[in-house]
Amino acid sequence: MRGMVFITSVYPKRTRAQKMIRLCGGTVVVALILYLFSLVPYDILREERHRMYGEVRTTGIVTEVRTDGDPADGSRFVMGYKYIDEDGFARQADALLPRDVWEKMQPGSLVHVFFVRARPHLARIEGEIEPGFQVWLRGMLR
Repeated sequence: MRGMVFITSVYPKRTRAQKMIRLCGGTVVVALILYLFSLVPYDILREERHRMYGEVRTTGIVTEVRTDGDPADGSRFVMGYKYIDEDGFARQADALLPRDVWEKMQPGSLVHVFFVRARPHLARIEGEIEPGFQVWLRGMLR
């Protein structure tokens, strides 16, 4: 009978070296998977999940423009702003901006604010610096 495969219950025994290699390889794979899970930014995942259910665009007003840190060390350019959510509550937030956008902002300037309908304290503005993973994830979810 050609082409037939006979399956028996007798398996070849692994050598001690083969057993150790499989054990070490399995341990490395499990450790790598756990390490990769530890790198996932769950706060960003939760924020983008809320944004998926609807963002509202409104107008906000710049309250302050400041730098965090020493300009010689590469400071961060921050803008504080206020906006009013759908329930009529005034909310305040900060945005990290690129220098060229930050230089154009002054207290009293108007900005476009996007906030999450279900969580109005989650807000962002146009041009805000966001982690690359968050921008990629938002694009994938839309």
